[in-house]
Amino acid sequence: MLARTPAKHWIHPFLPVRVILLVTLLLPVLSMDVRAVPSRTDVGGPIISDTTWSLTYSPYIVVENVEVWQGVTLTIEPGVTVKFNSWKKLQVNGELVARGTASKLITFTSNQATPAPGDWGNIEFTSTAITTTMDAEGNYVSGSVLQYCVVRYAGHANARGAIDAHSLLIDHCTVQNNDAPGVYMIGTQTAPGRITQGIISGNSGYGGGGINTGYSMVSGNTINGNSASFGGGIYAGYSTVISNTISGNSTDYGDGGGIYAHDSTISDNIVTGNSVSATYRGSIFGGGIYALRSEVTNNAVSSNSASDSEMLDAYTHGGGIYAEYSTVSDNTVTSNLATSGYNHEGGGTGTGGGICAIHSTVNTNTIIGNSTEYGSGGGIYASSSTVSGNTVSGNSSHFGDGGGIYASGGTVSGNTVTANNASGPRGAGAYVNSSDFLSNTVVGNSGPSGSTVGGLGIDGTPQVHYNNFYGNEPYDVTVVSSRDISGTNNYWGTVSSVDILAQVYDWYDDSYRGRFLYIPYLQDPSPDAPFPPPTGLTAEFQDSSAIMSWDAHPSFTTGYGYKVYYDSDSSLPPYGGTGLNEGDSPIDVGNQTSYTLTGLDPSKDYYLTITAYDNEGRESWYSNVEWRQGGYWTYLPVVLKNR
Repeated sequence: MLARTPAKHWIHPFLPVRVILLVTLLLPVLSMDVRAVPSRTDVGGPIISDTTWSLTYSPYIVVENVEVWQGVTLTIEPGVTVKFNSWKKLQVNGELVARGTASKLITFTSNQATPAPGDWGNIEFTSTAITTTMDAEGNYVSGSVLQYCVVRYAGHANARGAIDAHSLLIDHCTVQNNDAPGVYMIGTQTAPGRITQGIISGNSGYGGGGINTGYSMVSGNTINGNSASFGGGIYAGYSTVISNTISGNSTDYGDGGGIYAHDSTISDNIVTGNSVSATYRGSIFGGGIYALRSEVTNNAVSSNSASDSEMLDAYTHGGGIYAEYSTVSDNTVTSNLATSGYNHEGGGTGTGGGICAIHSTVNTNTIIGNSTEYGSGGGIYASSSTVSGNTVSGNSSHFGDGGGIYASGGTVSGNTVTANNASGPRGAGAYVNSSDFLSNTVVGNSGPSGSTVGGLGIDGTPQVHYNNFYGNEPYDVTVVSSRDISGTNNYWGTVSSVDILAQVYDWYDDSYRGRFLYIPYLQDPSPDAPFPPPTGLTAEFQDSSAIMSWDAHPSFTTGYGYKVYYDSDSSLPPYGGTGLNEGDSPIDVGNQTSYTLTGLDPSKDYYLTITAYDNEGRESWYSNVEWRQGGYWTYLPVVLKNR
C-alpha cells in the first residue's frame, strides 16, 4: 500500500479548482491501490470557479495567498479549519460563504507550531466582493457572510483588520489575538455592516483595537482586552453601538478606552474597566466612552479611568464619558476615575472621572462614586452645556473644585446633588462659574473642616433660584465672585433669616466677595426641585435586628413620610430585599423617624437606607446607607438612588 502523504492542491491559473482536486484524488486509483483521506489539503493561488472546502479534506493549509476571483463563490463547510503559513492571506474579490454552527465552528488560524499575533495576513474583502443581503431584522439572506467562525493570530503587514470587510454580516464569530483590529468594517447608509453576537478580544491596532467601523450596527458582542491608540474596544463613525459588553480595553495615548465614536448612537452597553493613559500626549479623553456629535443613552459605565502615569502635566478628561456636541442621557455612571499628577479637571462628568461634557446636554443620568485627582468636577464637569435632572451622589474631587458638579457657562437645573465632597476651595456639592443654577437640591455635601467651602460655590454672576440648600458643611453657599449674586426664592431648611445668613459665606464674612441676595426665601422645599433625601440615618445592628433612626425632614408642612429599604446582595440599587418580619423592601413607615427591622440572618450582609416622600407622591433619592457585614457594621457615605 502506498504511504499516506498530504495532498497538495495547487490551483492552476487556467484550470477549474474542482478538476485539480479530482485529478489528485484519482491518482491512487490509477495505481490500483486504496488511500485514506489525506491528513491535510494544501491550497494557494486563484480560485476561478465555484469551490467548496469540505470538512472531509480539512484542515486546509494556505501555502500561498488564496484569491477568490470576481464572480466566483468559495463555500466553507461547518467544522473546517483553515491554517495560514507565514504572511499568507485570503482575498475575496467574489463571494465567501463561511457559515459554521454553534457545534461546528469554522476556524481561520496560524499554521505555526507556536502561534502568535501577526503570523498571517487576514481575510480581505475587496471593493468587488459580494456583500451580504439581509432582511429587515438583519438576518442572512444571501451573499458573503461569516457566521460561527473563529479568526486568530492574523494581522501581518499592517492589515486594516483580521477581517477587512464592507457591508458584511459577521455573526457569532470569535476574533482573538490578532495584531490588527479584530474587525475592520465599512458599510453604507443603505447597506450597513453588521457585527453581532461575537467575542472580540486580545486584538490591537491604531484605531479600534477590537472593531473599527463606519456605517454599521455593532450589537450583542463581548469586546474585551483589546488595545489601540484610539478606541481601545471600538472605533465607530456613523454607526449604532448597542447592547455590547465592553470591558478591559485600553489606549496607550489616545481617546476612548472602551469606545471612540463620532456621529453615532451608543446605547444599552455595559462599559467597564476600560482605560486611557497619557504616555505621549498632553491631553486624553474618555476612559470609558469618547463621544463626538453622538447620542449616549442608557449605558452602564463603571470603573473606567483616564490617567497620566508618565506625564505629570497631562490633562485627563472624562474617566467615564467624554462628550462633545453630544447628548448624554439616562446612563448610570459609577466609580470612574480621572487622575493627573499635575493638573486634572473633571471627575464624574467633567474633564475627569465619569463624564466630561463640552457643548453638550447631560440629563437624567445617575452619577455615583466617581472621583478626580488634582482637578474639578468629581461628578460632572460641564462647559457651555445643559446639565439637568441628574442624580449626582457620593462623588469627590481631591485638590479641586466641584465635588459633584463643576459647570462653566450653560445651565444647571433640576439635579439632586448630595453626599459629594471636595478638598478644593470651591463647591463641595457644585461649583458654577456664570452657569445659572435653578431648581436643584443640594443637601449633605461636605468640604474640609475650617474651610470656606460651600455646598454650592459661585463665581461670575449666575442666577440662583428655587433650589433646596441645607445640611452642607461647612457652608451651604459660598460666594467666590466679587459681585453680588441674585439668590432669591431658595429653601434653606429653616425660616430664620439669621440662621440662613450663618449658612452663607459672602461679603458679610469677607468684604472682597459679593453678597448673596437670598431674601425673599421659601418656607418649604421648592416644588420645582427634586424632593430632598433624608439625612442622618444611623443603625444599631444586633444579631437578628437593626434599630434605625434618622433626622426629621426639615419641612413645616404636614404630609411627609419615609420608606425603609433593605437588601443583602449589593450596596447599589435596586434594594429589593425580602424575608424580614416587617415585610419585603420597601416598607412604608409613615412619618416616624425611627424603625426596627427584625428577622435578619446573622450570616448575611445587610444594606439599609431610607427615602422620603411628600403628599404629592414624589419620592427622594436615598439617604446614606448603613451596612452590616458578617455581624459587623459600618457607615457608607455614598448615597444611592431609588429608581
